[in-house]
Amino acid sequence: MKWIIFDVDGVLIDVRESYDLATKLTVEYFLRLFEVKKRIKLEWIRKLRRKGAFGDDFKVSEALILFAIAGDVEGLIEEFPEGEGINWVRERFGIGLFNGSIEQVFNTFYLGEHYPGRLFDFDGLWKKERPIVRTELLEMAKKRFKLGVITGRSALELELAEKLIDFHFEKAVTRELYVKPDPRAIWHLTRGEDGVYIGDTVNDELLVENYRKEYGRDFDFVLVGRDIENVNELLENLLG
Repeated sequence: MKWIIFDVDGVLIDVRESYDLATKLTVEYFLRLFEVKKRIKLEWIRKLRRKGAFGDDFKVSEALILFAIAGDVEGLIEEFPEGEGINWVRERFGIGLFNGSIEQVFNTFYLGEHYPGRLFDFDGLWKKERPIVRTELLEMAKKRFKLGVITGRSALELELAEKLIDFHFEKAVTRELYVKPDPRAIWHLTRGEDGVYIGDTVNDELLVENYRKEYGRDFDFVLVGRDIENVNELLENLLG
């Protein structure tokens, strides 16, 4: 095996107090504009993200806004088919929200002063993130494998994550290049070489399935929380 490719959020970085909270605050921001009095539970965000193929939390936020306006967030999350994305939601309600506005609000909450287009002053939630991966395992792994990242983060957001874990990935695909589950993301890094992708959502698994179908190549997938407890367990096993 030549490649180990990582998702970032939930795999390398604990984002429960950053992306999850930014999604909650973004959804509630728009609900106030629509005069909908509804609090969004973090468990709803995590469940919908795990089930869906959204690609980024802007679309997760849009889905939750529409679910809340409809009045049954929990029921609609249960109804939401595993592996579907924002198009299912838009077709279900016959409407979509302007994603650019959602992105601007979300980035204000998440990036804070790092976001030039911020709508108001806010201490960015990225500061609440904590590393999951042990840096020494990455340093050992890069001596034996090619390492890469495929993430829904922007290049700036990946840079912040790399500073947190004190490790730089020479090879990375961020959302400016491809959005998961686009299989070109894996091909862009590996050019057909074998490896494993470590993720934590259905969308991550769909990325690998799409790659196998599109390119006819073998590539392994490991789901955190199902196949392994955390990324350190897998790295320790691979390193022997």
